[in-house]
Amino acid sequence: MLNRNFFQDRDFFLHLLELELKRSLRYQSFTSVLLIEIPAKRKLQLSKATTFLERVVASLSSQIRETDIIGTTQENIITVILLNCDKRSTSEVANRVSCWTSEYFGFDNNDDAGISGWTVGVGAACFPTHATDSEHLLSAASEMLETSKRHSEAPSRFQP
Repeated sequence: MLNRNFFQDRDFFLHLLELELKRSLRYQSFTSVLLIEIPAKRKLQLSKATTFLERVVASLSSQIRETDIIGTTQENIITVILLNCDKRSTSEVANRVSCWTSEYFGFDNNDDAGISGWTVGVGAACFPTHATDSEHLLSAASEMLETSKRHSEAPSRFQP
């Protein structure tokens, strides 16, 4: 575990997502999912991959709340569970993270990790606005991620 809210076990992270969605349903609140695609670890040397992932998670943690949960659901994708976050707030967080990824991955000083110039995407979806279960929530966020990657020339405003 790279920080106290980062989980690399996919099944455990999906279990946490299910629990949070049930809690949202019970308390009639919102929960959102944010997907951030990062450069493929397989193209990095193993020793640099862990360091790179640690740097990304540490930097990302400064862009979200301390109570939000960070994990992985697919290779090269960091997933964030945004607790008590409605559609409008999700949009604000996604736009802030999109600007952050543009800056973070656009600098030449990242050449030491072999990541300069790679396409990074951000996608998000809100429960229950966009989906009513974890599978469809992740699917809706993945669609937004793909849209974001197609329009990666400039950070676009996230409109869920």
